[in-house]
Amino acid sequence: MVVNCNSISGNVTIAPDQGTHHGPRTTNNCYLLFHGVGLTQEGLKDWLRHCAKQKVEKKVKKNKRTLTPQEIRYIHVKRHLDPLPPGYFYNGHHFVSFFGEKQNFHPLLDQFIDEYVQEANKEIERFNREVDLQPHADLFDP
Repeated sequence: MVVNCNSISGNVTIAPDQGTHHGPRTTNNCYLLFHGVGLTQEGLKDWLRHCAKQKVEKKVKKNKRTLTPQEIRYIHVKRHLDPLPPGYFYNGHHFVSFFGEKQNFHPLLDQFIDEYVQEANKEIERFNREVDLQPHADLFDP
């Protein structure tokens, strides 16, 4: 079978082999033959490596400074009705201290963020361990 791909026009054609032999053929082996201008062996190998499944990158651990505003909002929405420390009450809109100071976020939000970061980092560590266990070999390693 002959497969032709013109990268300029985007046309791909597939036709049965007409018996032209460009190299040794056996019934058990398959091969690709590339024609083009400026093709190098290393360039083609790099291109083919990008076509294969890529190795999954490890995730970076989180900390308070790397949390997105969406994550902080998620933590607030999830935990804003948790019990308040002594001297605070929630009026339905704000968290109010005994001294009348109003806050938009739960007074224990920093503690909630720390707990969230710890849980997220446990998940990241588990994910990174799985990435380490996955074998990844180069297509052209012997």
